[in-house]
Amino acid sequence: MQPLIHKASVNLTADKLPKSASPGDAVNLYLQEDGKIVATYMVPSRLPFGLGGPVELVLGYLGHQATEILRPTLERYAHLRVRIVEIEPAHLSPSGSASLFISVWGDPTFLMSARPRHQIFTPSRINDGPAPEGED
Repeated sequence: MQPLIHKASVNLTADKLPKSASPGDAVNLYLQEDGKIVATYMVPSRLPFGLGGPVELVLGYLGHQATEILRPTLERYAHLRVRIVEIEPAHLSPSGSASLFISVWGDPTFLMSARPRHQIFTPSRINDGPAPEGED
C-alpha cells in the first residue's frame, strides 16, 4: 500500500465529532449514486460489555479533488486504508467550526489503470521501409 492522499479535509455534516474519535482511527468511504464520497466513522458502544453494538456515524463528504482521485478505486471496490490524521476542535479553530482530515492508502495501480492512456508519440513512417507498389 502506498499513500494515495496524504491529507484531505472532510466537509463535515455531523453536528459534533464523536469524543471517541482520535488520530489513527479508521474511517470508511462509500461512493454514493450521485458521485459524492461519504466518510463514516464507527462509534463504539458506550454500554457495558458492548451491548447495543457500534453505531455508524456519517461525518461528511470529501471535496471535489479527493473525490476525483478516489472514485476509480471505489468503483472497483479496491481495498483502501483510511485513517484520521488530524482533528481540530471548534474551540481551537479560527473559523469556529470543527475540522477533520484523513489520509488514504491503497494500491496506485487502480488509479493508473482507470485513467485513459494517451499516446506520447503518433505512428510515423520514418523508420518504415519503402511503401509497396500501389500504396502511398
